[in-house]
Amino acid sequence: MIAELAIGTVTIIASMAIMIGFMLATLRLVRRAEDAYADRRPALWQFFVLLSGTVTLVLLAHTICVWLWAALFRLLGVFPTLEEAVYFSLVSFTTVGYGDVVVDPGWRILSGFVAVNGLLAFGIFTAVLIEVIRSLSRRYMPRG
Repeated sequence: MIAELAIGTVTIIASMAIMIGFMLATLRLVRRAEDAYADRRPALWQFFVLLSGTVTLVLLAHTICVWLWAALFRLLGVFPTLEEAVYFSLVSFTTVGYGDVVVDPGWRILSGFVAVNGLLAFGIFTAVLIEVIRSLSRRYMPRG
């Protein structure tokens, strides 16, 4: 159990570092793009492009984190195939948890870590999306 806790903690820290890196990169790219468009009249297509880019980066960060967990499960020999490891990681990360693919009792604490990691990721990136939408909407959809 101590090994699972240690492995899960280290993996969540690595995943959070990835998410924070993507969050900072996303906010920086959006701010730079806003500055580049500052001297032009706002256009709806710019809002669409910037928001689409933000969503793409968020999805990429989630995908990398799911693959990180899948790689860990394969490295530990928890699943016989990469497909099973990715499927389990994705289902656990999104906290759906179908239960059709499960880990051996010796590793089940890790599945809880995956779910916690997913909850943190969705929370962080929900905040990022709200901030980006709020920032963009001030410029591209002014009141009055």
